[in-house]
Amino acid sequence: MSKKLIATGTGDSLFTADVPQEYFDGDFKPVYDYINSCDVKMTNLETNVGEFGDFPGAYSGGTWLNTEPRDFDDLVKFGFNFYGTANNHCMDYSYHGLISTLEELEKRNLAHAGTGRCLEEAGAPALLNVNGQKVAILALNCEYATIHTASRAGVTTKTMKGRPGVNYFSHNDYRKVDAEDLEKLKEIAEKSQINVSRNRSIAGGFLLPDPEGVFTFGDVKFCCDGSKKESECNKKDKERIINAIKAAKKENDYVFIMIHCHDSKGLSHENVPDYYEELAHACIDAGVSAVIGGGAHQLRPIEIYNGCPIFYSLGDFIYQGMRVKHLPADFMAKYGCDKDATAWEGLMARSKNNTIGLQVHKYNFMTVLPKMEFEDGKLVSLEMMPIVAGFKKEGKLDGLPYHTKGEETEEIFEVLDRLSTPYGTKIVKDGDMLKVIL
Repeated sequence: MSKKLIATGTGDSLFTADVPQEYFDGDFKPVYDYINSCDVKMTNLETNVGEFGDFPGAYSGGTWLNTEPRDFDDLVKFGFNFYGTANNHCMDYSYHGLISTLEELEKRNLAHAGTGRCLEEAGAPALLNVNGQKVAILALNCEYATIHTASRAGVTTKTMKGRPGVNYFSHNDYRKVDAEDLEKLKEIAEKSQINVSRNRSIAGGFLLPDPEGVFTFGDVKFCCDGSKKESECNKKDKERIINAIKAAKKENDYVFIMIHCHDSKGLSHENVPDYYEELAHACIDAGVSAVIGGGAHQLRPIEIYNGCPIFYSLGDFIYQGMRVKHLPADFMAKYGCDKDATAWEGLMARSKNNTIGLQVHKYNFMTVLPKMEFEDGKLVSLEMMPIVAGFKKEGKLDGLPYHTKGEETEEIFEVLDRLSTPYGTKIVKDGDMLKVIL
């Protein structure tokens, strides 16, 4: 007798405040019912959970995000049975904030993965037993330029404790030039002395020299090797993640992975970087049944690779970025506010009175809720509920997800179809639902 499994996953639940009863009485039910018609229900928890009693970190993922436990319980009502915690905000409130988040999840017996008290814990999968089948879910964060390596979880040794942090993934980026321009860059570097500190560190053994064909100018790597892509996976990190997937696959019927990636290829966030494609394909080759992507705050292409779906970004499922309750003095200083200004005053200063930023563009609020039906390990159908995360809705309804109708469904369809067609993915509209032709 065949075995079926139905899974869904979301992009970022950037959830920072309470949900009004009005939402629970109205738009909540269609979204809730759709999520809970699935066996595996995954979301990316794009915040910390605590009482604002922890130290703000010296850096953040862009905004210091934290949700009070009583408000977090409103997110739990959606019915998710897995929370990915690997993202660029996991260290916004330093080690204590990260541990507080883990403790709040553990207190509620909610499965989670992506951060931990050491790398071994952060990199371990969460395990679910649903519909008579064993499921493992991993989560990782792809590092990008503005996120410090201080968020990395550390390995435990015989003599040292591991370090709390995120299950990280690093990569190499290259700017391509011809051989003549590469030599000019070397001349400019010599004249400007931009690499003096770097060269001194290499001479002292603190940094490794550039590999053949690569030249680092300041912080940017250049090459004239036509065979190199603009970005590529770090080989050691890729090996670590692939080994974790293979180990999980040996013990489980299904493995899923959530990948948080802010990087893009070129100027548009819609464009998937080379290393991300490389990583997603390698994950499926190793045994993953679906890749659930987030981080870009907008939709990216859907690819069906070897019969398995890759959602390069599902955008924002919930976006309450303008409902952050408190922000530290570091944020206020950056935007010229008094250190004791309210969070709203700080956010208004950054957004130039709500005229720039993520919250002013509808495409940052558009997403889909996929329903992936598997049978005996194979994807047999893929349906999607189009969602808009309450774009410019009044008051506390702003940023909360609702199922689209008519024109808004058409908007999301057109975006996903345009992005996914180059990957060979065929999407059709069926009323106010979308389907991928397998």
